[in-house]
Amino acid sequence: MNYSTPSGKAARAVRSILADRRESVETLSEMTGISLSTLKRRLLLATPFTIDELGLIAQHFEVSIIDVLIPISEREAAV
Repeated sequence: MNYSTPSGKAARAVRSILADRRESVETLSEMTGISLSTLKRRLLLATPFTIDELGLIAQHFEVSIIDVLIPISEREAAV
């Protein structure tokens, strides 16, 4: 899997937020209305996230869209 692509970075960021919040993909699916199968495909990099999906995820976690686009570890390294 190529996590250096924009889709890969978003998948890594979402996985990181899920882990930090101790939330399951199933709960994220329920809370955002994004189907579980779609979320799993996105997180496995089989298909890219849409902007709308990333917006729903950011809204659910009450974070900025940047937080679901770029993993925090990469943002900290750039400073």
